[in-house]
Amino acid sequence: MTTDLDPARQAYEIGRSALREQRFEQAVASLSESCRYWPHFKSLELLGEALASLGRHVEAVVPLAAAATLNKQGRAPALLSKSLLALGESVHAHEIALLALERAPGNRAATEVLAATKAAYESWRGLGQSAKQA
Repeated sequence: MTTDLDPARQAYEIGRSALREQRFEQAVASLSESCRYWPHFKSLELLGEALASLGRHVEAVVPLAAAATLNKQGRAPALLSKSLLALGESVHAHEIALLALERAPGNRAATEVLAATKAAYESWRGLGQSAKQA
């Protein structure tokens, strides 16, 4: 399979600029186009970020999860943890924030998610331990 990286790169650059300028709908359109040509982790990460910025967290999960899988940096899982938290998935958000911090110790977004989800995670872990003992 061959890929056409020139259109992917052009769409990425337009989307990146739109995201930086907070033109989120344009960013989503351009970054989606970039991903259709070539699903590079950075295009996926920025697409997820743009979707999350629009409050479209459900739609942000897949591109952010893909970006977190395709590279070992901490930014994509940190953004994913924020979207999961926004969706009320506290335990999963906590686990993904831990992954982000393994990859990028000190990541501020992941640290904030970890703090926000600590009680829910500890409660869930406590319930899990109780079930194992029963």
